Order: sequence, then structure tokens, then C-alpha cells
Amino acid sequence: MSRLSNIIVILFFVALSAHAQLTDWRNISSKNFVMKIIHDQNFLYVGTKGGIVKIDKQSGEQTVLKRADGSMTGNSITDMVLHDGELWVGTEYNGLAKVTGNDIEKFDMKNAGFLSNQHLSGFYFNTDGTMLVGGIAYLYAFDGKKCTARYDINPLSPYAYVKKIRTDRDGRIWVACYDALNRYNLCVFTSSDLVPYSIPYGKVNNIETDKDGYLWIATNNGLVKFDGSDFTHFMPDNSGLSETNITDLTADENGNLWMFGDRFITKYDGTNFTAYPYQLNITNDYLLTIDAADGNNVYVGSRFEGLLKLTDNRLTAVDLIDNLLYDNSMSLRSGCIDAGGNFYVGSLYGLQKYNIDTDDYRFEPMSQTAQTETDRNGNVWILWPWFTTDTCLVELTETGNKVYMRTDYPFSEADADLIKFDRKNRLWIGTNKGLYMRDGETWTVYNKNNSILSKSVLSMAFDSSNRLWCGTSGGGLFCFDGTQWSNYSTSNSSLPSDYVGLVTIDNNNVLWLNCRDPRYPDKMMSEYGLGLTCFDGNTWTTYNHNNSPLPSDCFWDVQVDADNRLWIATAGDAGLVCYDETSWVTYDTDNSGIALNEVTKITLDPKRDLIWFTHYPGLGLSVARMNCKTSGIRSIYSAKPSDIFYDLLGRSHKQPTHGVFVRNGKKIFK
Repeated sequence: MSRLSNIIVILFFVALSAHAQLTDWRNISSKNFVMKIIHDQNFLYVGTKGGIVKIDKQSGEQTVLKRADGSMTGNSITDMVLHDGELWVGTEYNGLAKVTGNDIEKFDMKNAGFLSNQHLSGFYFNTDGTMLVGGIAYLYAFDGKKCTARYDINPLSPYAYVKKIRTDRDGRIWVACYDALNRYNLCVFTSSDLVPYSIPYGKVNNIETDKDGYLWIATNNGLVKFDGSDFTHFMPDNSGLSETNITDLTADENGNLWMFGDRFITKYDGTNFTAYPYQLNITNDYLLTIDAADGNNVYVGSRFEGLLKLTDNRLTAVDLIDNLLYDNSMSLRSGCIDAGGNFYVGSLYGLQKYNIDTDDYRFEPMSQTAQTETDRNGNVWILWPWFTTDTCLVELTETGNKVYMRTDYPFSEADADLIKFDRKNRLWIGTNKGLYMRDGETWTVYNKNNSILSKSVLSMAFDSSNRLWCGTSGGGLFCFDGTQWSNYSTSNSSLPSDYVGLVTIDNNNVLWLNCRDPRYPDKMMSEYGLGLTCFDGNTWTTYNHNNSPLPSDCFWDVQVDADNRLWIATAGDAGLVCYDETSWVTYDTDNSGIALNEVTKITLDPKRDLIWFTHYPGLGLSVARMNCKTSGIRSIYSAKPSDIFYDLLGRSHKQPTHGVFVRNGKKIFK
């Protein structure tokens, strides 16, 4: 057999074995949100909301540790510390990680006894190698494998976590906490408890110890030194300190303290304060963390500008690799692909456009977008929430953009929640006051005055006959064929609830619904969902975590691919589920490269054989190759001049010469 034949046979079996497997994961995120910076002799480690960037101090070469390639357990970094050649990393959603060379070990609720995987931060190492690890509501004693004890941080606070742990010259262990109720922020840890320690100077923002073991406390009312018995309070009116609110501080290798507030980065050498005024380039930006190394290389992390270095008394930006987005805080219903293969996603601070083939990126700094949707012509539509702007809709086309102002259209007094396009490319807007349909330049409204529709519209889908199916808030499921309305509710059908949060229709005209607990219809947690309900026109069947492998009963989104597989974005940190009417497959952070288990929007791109996931809150995007079962490799293909091919990395090729490519969602060999 020839080498060429061997390649074809191997790729054929690869295609068959990848029948329902997502591969080639990528995490697409911003690294402008820098949470923590640390260093050793050779490297600078920058912890961001998009993974860790490791920078070689000598060469400047950067590498990224992130979820997609398995080099990090989670992309949103809360804390990092180096100890005995190992990098310990706390994450916002994915537990604790230990990195030793190229090996990584994860400790979480499943294997280590943490009560939550969220916001593990603040690490202290005892001389015997055991640790104290901070988390949500608790401080944990950790033996390197499992939690051996836990201590309440602040049981009455709805959201409390450890910020930093330090030991003073007398061996006392100090714990700085974030307390949502602002009652106290400082504790002393004993062998059996956390003891609140009140200081009369202000709210504690952070703590540090210097080379002599003295405790330094950054507060919103100046800088405080504690020598074990007495406090010294530094303020602008009694010292050279330039401002009152001190946010974070660190000690360099020469024993100097470095700190920052709202306007200055300040160095304190034990005698004098030296202030370096700084100005950030983005409105509402602020600093989050500081690392001073030997005092000659001072770095700070900001919310919007990423990594900054103090150079010649000025802050200059340090470009980080793999920084593909401006912001990771995506809108819940946001994510669509236009005719040119560009992915559009709305975020808290604007509209983001990204092309995976070319890595081209564009950010439009506009107000928060609620939804992005593609019409039948491949044009992108943007929906704004009612409270943000006078603009309700924008249509993006190749020839120009069209703006729809609220006051000019009949939905001006309604809260527009979602948009959909039917098979005739007519625009439908679901609101709290009925449905609005645009056909050309004509608008039609359907509400309680002219139809049986009387509740807020939560979801919409269109079947092969272009009938509208919509779920409502308390009114059940409605069907409209263009003339007649019909209603399915708990009183006349087996619908689990009259609160229908999701409606999806598969390729066989079967409806798939997610109903919600009528007592808590807006709560997106497993216990408030009523499972996956199937309606084929005659029979109602409901799948839930009790009678199926579904890990959650509440869903953010459900999409159907060309092979009629359901892709289900579950709520409650349960991951992504694929159902092909025979088997259930769950993808999560334990078995795939997905950035976060919580997916709020699924976008299918069959032309490139890709599936996109929008994450919430603040974790950007994930994308994977679908390996559809219809993608078996064909024989040699004679390309047409107009054909566009995509290689297995997603890059476009007009006229490729040889290899395996994807064309119209199918793998071919050329």
C-alpha cells in the first residue's frame, strides 16, 4: 500500500472514531484583566482572566498556560505563589492547581474536599509543607492532597473570601479577607479558629510583611504598621504619603515597600515616601495588583489595560500574546456567525468581532448589547436592552448599517428581550408586551388585544412549515401558523410548567423545551429547571437528572446540528451535553478544553465544522471542531474556482494544493 493510501485510510478511521467528539479546542479571551503578578529569578508570571502568561526575563519570550491545551485548570486566575519550585495557582471557578514543570495537578471539590471551586486565593506554607488555602466563606487547612480542616471566615456575609495570608515576626498568622458587609477584614489565625482583629483606622484592603517581619496594612484611610504591640498610622497630613486610599502593597527584595492608590504608585524605604503619579488611558480603569521584584522592575496589573511597567516614572503597557478580545464579560444571548465567517459577540463594554481564520479582531466601544443574531442573508443584527440607549436595533450589512430608534417603531414602549428570523427572513421581536414582526417595512404586533398571547415572550423557534413556537412567562407554549393561534399549558397538556424558558426545534420538527419552576422562573440553577421536554406533536417526554444522564435540569441554550444532535448548555456549573437520541455525552473542564462549564450561548458554524461557546460570567469564548458524522473523507476532489476550503486548523484556502480540508462541513482529501 502506498504512503498516500496509508494516509487516506488512517484519516478515514480518525473521522469515524471522532463521530461525536469535540476536538481542537481553543479558548479565545482577553488578557487585559490582570489579577496577580509574581516572579522568580528567571520568569515573570502574569495571572489574567484569560490564563497565565509566563515571560522570560532575559529573552522576553512569552508562553501561555490555559485550559484549552491542558496546561492550566482554569483561565480566570485569582492568586499565584511559587514554593519549592512549584507554581500554586488559585482560580475563580476551577479549584486549586499545582504546576511542576510540565505536570499539572488539580485539587477541587471532587478530590480534595473544598466546599466550593470558586475563588481559591491566599496561600500560606507551614514549615512541614502543609498549607492554608483561602476560599469562599472558608479558610482551609490543606496537606498537599486534601483539606484536613476548615474555618469560617465570615458566615453571615453573602460573599467573603481570603485575599492574602502573612505571618509576622512573632509567628502570628494574619488573614486579610474581603467581607461583603464590611464588618471586619482582618483576622488572626490560631490553631483552631479565625479571630477577628479590629483596627480603628479604616477598611483593610490588603496586608504585607517586610524583611523584619513587621505587618503593614493597606486601608482606605492610610497605611498602618503593626510591630507586634503598637500601631503607626501614616496619612498625608503626618508623613510623605501622597494619598489616603491604599489598595495593594508588596515588599521588594531590598526590603522596600511598594504600594498604589487611586493616583500614585508609592515606594517607602523605611524613611521616605517617593510617589510616582500615574494616569491610566481608559476611563474607569483601575489598578488591581503590584509586583516589585528588586525595585528596578515594578509591574502593575489593571482592569482594562492589562500588564503595565513603571518605566522612567511612567506606566507603559506590556503587550501580552494570545490577547484576542478586549473584554471577557459576554452578554447572555450573544454570539453569531455572519456570511463571511466572522463571529460577533456583545459584551459589557461593546461589540466584538473576531475571525478565527485570520485572527482579525475589531472592537466597537458601544453600550452593553443584549443579543447578536444573524438573518437569512448573513447580516448581523444587534439588540440593546431597553435601559441602555435610545437605539433598539442595528442591522450590519456590507453596504452600510441601519439604526432602529425606539421612538420610531411600535415596540418603543415594550422591553425587547430577544430577536429571531423566520424562514422568510422576517424579523420577530419578543417583548414583555407581546410579539412584533417586521416584514419589509411593515410592522405587525401580536398581543392580548388581537390574539390569545397575553404573557411575556421568553423564547422563539420556527419549524419547517414556518410556524412560530414561542414560550412565555406563565402562559405556556404557543403556536402560530400565520392565521391561527394555539396554546399548550399545564391545564390541557403534559407541559411541566407554564414558564417555558427555551424552545428548540430539531430537523424532524420535534420540539425540545426547558420549563422552569413557576416559583423561581428566572433562577438559572439546576434545581429550578424542569428538565428537557420533547414534544413530537402527540407525545410529551421529559428527561431530567433522575431518569437520564443529564447533569442539570436547567439550560441556557439548546441548538441542533446538521446531524440532528442536540447541544445543551446546562446551568449550575454542569457542563455541555450532546444528545443524539441514543447516547448522552458531557463535556466539561475535567474532560475537554472548554474554558468554563457555564455556557450561555451555543453558535454552530457548519461551514467550518466548528461549534462556539459564549461563557458567563467573564470567561470569554471557547471553540472546538465538531467532527460531524457526515464528514467522512471523500476521494480526490476537483475544485471549482469559487470553492473555499478550510484546513484542520480552521484557516481558509482559496485553491489548496494537497492535504485534508473541510468544504461545506465535509472533510475531503486533495
